[in-house]
Amino acid sequence: MKTTAICAALIGLASLVTTPALAQQPDALDETLALVGLERGDLGWTPKGWWAKFPGNIPYKLRSFDSLFARPLDAIPFTRSLARAAREHLDPAKLNDKLARDGHLYNAVHYLGVDPKFGGLRGYSSNLLAEPTPLDDAILTLLRAENRPTRFYTFHMELPYPELTRNLAQEAAKIPEQARPILGQLVLNIIDAHRWAELAFRNVDGNQRMVIARRFNTGHEQVDAYDYCPEFDDVARTWDEPSLWYAGGKVVEAVDVARVALAELKDVPPFAFDWETPWGWIRIRGSGADQVDGTDALLIVDLGGDDEYTGGVAASTADRSIGILLDCGGNDSYTSSGPAQGAGLCGIGLLVDAAGDDTYVAERYAQGVGQFGLGVCADLGGDDTYFTKFSGQGCGYFGIGLMLDSAGHDQYKLYADGQGLGGVSGVGVLADRHGNDTYEIVRDSTITGRHSYHSPDLNISVSNGQGCAMGRRGDGADGHSYAGGLGALLDAEGDDSYTSGSWTMGTGYWWGTGVLHDGGGDDVYNGVCYSQATGAHFCIGVLIDEGGDDKHLAEANANSSVVWGHDFSISLLLNVGGDDLYDLKGEGLSYSINRSVTALIDIGGNDTYRGKDERRPGMTLESDKFRFNADGSGTYFADVTSVGLFLDIGGTDTYSAGGAVKDNSHWLDEADSPNWPDRNFSVGVDRADGQVSFIPRPRSARQSQ
Repeated sequence: MKTTAICAALIGLASLVTTPALAQQPDALDETLALVGLERGDLGWTPKGWWAKFPGNIPYKLRSFDSLFARPLDAIPFTRSLARAAREHLDPAKLNDKLARDGHLYNAVHYLGVDPKFGGLRGYSSNLLAEPTPLDDAILTLLRAENRPTRFYTFHMELPYPELTRNLAQEAAKIPEQARPILGQLVLNIIDAHRWAELAFRNVDGNQRMVIARRFNTGHEQVDAYDYCPEFDDVARTWDEPSLWYAGGKVVEAVDVARVALAELKDVPPFAFDWETPWGWIRIRGSGADQVDGTDALLIVDLGGDDEYTGGVAASTADRSIGILLDCGGNDSYTSSGPAQGAGLCGIGLLVDAAGDDTYVAERYAQGVGQFGLGVCADLGGDDTYFTKFSGQGCGYFGIGLMLDSAGHDQYKLYADGQGLGGVSGVGVLADRHGNDTYEIVRDSTITGRHSYHSPDLNISVSNGQGCAMGRRGDGADGHSYAGGLGALLDAEGDDSYTSGSWTMGTGYWWGTGVLHDGGGDDVYNGVCYSQATGAHFCIGVLIDEGGDDKHLAEANANSSVVWGHDFSISLLLNVGGDDLYDLKGEGLSYSINRSVTALIDIGGNDTYRGKDERRPGMTLESDKFRFNADGSGTYFADVTSVGLFLDIGGTDTYSAGGAVKDNSHWLDEADSPNWPDRNFSVGVDRADGQVSFIPRPRSARQSQ
């Protein structure tokens, strides 16, 4: 079977279906591994407890990590499953289908956030029970839930003031009659969610919760571990995690139910409703061009118009566990100097903007960030512009941060720590369903103040984003190490551009998993070092592009880019279809050092590979410690297998490495290379045709013994 568009389509579906005829064909990846005497089951690691100096007892790992570390190729279907969830549940047609009963926004949050982080909830439903209720009655119910009186007596008489019930009814009358029961139902559902959100922290000391909610240096402290915060450990041991995710599901589903119902309203007039509750302000606006301050707001709902939002909208705090904003339409602007726009800090922050060309600007902790909480920023229509400096646009630290955009041509800009960052024990996802999008993390370190010591001669910033996972590496400092989480950037379609400095585009660090999945289009990836399916120190980095003529670029003098693995890292790049260019001036193109597993697999198209002349695609670096550790630190470097693998199927391809590296050939280490006895394998193959399946399969009989 020649590698054509049909073959590419088969490969794209390989993680879903394998027909009997396809299963009988030789697998090109299996045949490539066989050239060096390997099978798929030879890849990966299950650490032994007696390996001295191998990092042990790393807490807070996500449930997926150990299984992927042991079976690296499973990271391909794992990544594709996340991408399918984003494509399915952020589909604009499904989100706006008034007859749909699947709760697609709820499912997007569940499959992209709650399930990878926790896994204890199956996502069937959040079990909302509230019925449509007049808004004023619902607010009275909220007061009673907080044990506040709604009628006032003393000296055996009812006081003439405050006239709470009458005043509340008068204020609620400003709201269109059809909207009041929808908003009342939303408030009752928030009451239900609030109970669970508070239960989540019932065993947490209030001062510790305050420290956690005000800790804003997590993104840069976690890498080299210079400022240990003991409250992170204390809260991680005492909070009730399932209660918070249950509360988060209720909030998301309740707001989405209200969004769909409110979309039926016609001819909404301008108005303003403001009511202070023990849990924060409730602010409802009509169709006017409103200016709304989000300070201490429990719930903001705007029914239309071009609005300006300032302050901490859609953010929770240590003493207010829920913050919600629902905007039903208009070209809106959001600005804040602090946590906002979907920031869950020890609680739940949810922003849902249903339509319009919107602009989001913030300093830090915004646009989908969770720190011991759930933060979601969901924009469901329009061409939008997002900017925040630090920690946002899908960023999680011991929590879940989701930036979800379902439609439009969007622009994302960040200084560092986001656009899909899984920080310490966190899940951070940026998922964009439709459009030609631009993703930028500012590269110039003179602007960001985050200079990378991996590029000392360049003003390159530490980006930590675009599908990146970062743990807290404490082994060189105070010994408090935390596993990184899951960072994912998922773009379903369109011609997209990705630009950043270091540690980006499907990159892992210190027991974390970073993935980037692009569903198709002519895309440009432009990073510097540790960019595009890379990793260092016990981690996983994956980049999958499912189609289009793509460019994978790295700046001059930038090493460690485009499929580079260092120190027990798994680095996988899969590109399906299209005439692709790989152009880097430093080292990469599936280069494995210090016992890593790297694989660059390109299927279909006429591709061009440019790199250092002496570095052929698919290489491993030899080291004496693969035979012995002279310092007595144990044998873990000697006990395992590593591989640098390159596989190109189809097309007429061009290589700068020269020599044996050419179209329709294969290349291995020299016969006398010490790599062979040290189980450190280099293998490169360019072949005219073939197929590859990534369906998880059992280990071979040889490996199961």
